[in-house]
Amino acid sequence: MKMHRQVSMLSSLALAATGLCSQAGASTQTHHRLMLPAAPATADSAARHPETSPPLQLISLQANLTQAYPTVAANADGSDVWPCFGRSNNIDCAFIGNPPVPFPRGGIAMGRPAYSWALENGNILGFGLGNGIGCDALTNGTVGLGVLYKPCGQIFTSFEDDTGDSTDDLLQRVVVRQGKNIIYDSGIVDFGPAGPIKYPVDVVLFGDANFGFWPGAQDGPNNGNCSGNVDYPLSAPTFPATGYVVESSSTCQEPGPGPATFITFTELATPQYKQVTGTACTSKGVASPCFTVKFTKRYEIHQDFNIFLL
Repeated sequence: MKMHRQVSMLSSLALAATGLCSQAGASTQTHHRLMLPAAPATADSAARHPETSPPLQLISLQANLTQAYPTVAANADGSDVWPCFGRSNNIDCAFIGNPPVPFPRGGIAMGRPAYSWALENGNILGFGLGNGIGCDALTNGTVGLGVLYKPCGQIFTSFEDDTGDSTDDLLQRVVVRQGKNIIYDSGIVDFGPAGPIKYPVDVVLFGDANFGFWPGAQDGPNNGNCSGNVDYPLSAPTFPATGYVVESSSTCQEPGPGPATFITFTELATPQYKQVTGTACTSKGVASPCFTVKFTKRYEIHQDFNIFLL
């Protein structure tokens, strides 16, 4: 597995973007974080929590499966066209409207949320059409090493962070179940700490997705859309610039018609590193010695929701 992570602070309005990508055999899965602070951060303001602000907590704003853009990574910088946020100096969606006007701060362009989604490819308006790709990875064209992962939608969650905690790691895990079957498990995605930023801050986490497994990836655990380790265990007792994913240890089954439940937890947690040696490293493809991590939870929210597959 390979993973890449890019961090940038954009404009005087300080929107921070993080992208974390993992490639597993035939797939390409991408986890993104966008942070929209209330105002530009300074050395003092980043550490302050105003007396009049809400309690120290994470507050859920949105959680749903939205339509994926028809062409993955269509922007010149390799990002998806949506979601895209209004802000100054934003070349990806600088204008909106007819005639075009500057896309103002506070606006968002995103895929349409839906409850009903098609398993098979086809032009089925109102049933997860979006890019015309079905949600069943076994039949939608995700078919082998080097072939682009074909998402039917984007898993989109957003929350307001009023914690003032810029040093603990942001973690998310999304598990999708149909009855007793698991059809998607992201594993524990570590986006790292926020760093100096002005609170409160709106945070958006999103990633392209389909469900189940593609041809040749039926054997678990950590098969298909059930993630394995990505750049983990760690080579040093610190958060790496590329980010990482801790394996799901789940076995993904093929999705079928009927309801599916997204079980989503997002938390800020303190990492605790432990050095291990020998096969604990080499069996995972990492040189010995290496480091595993356990987390002490500081703040957590659950953002569960349902869809229906047809």
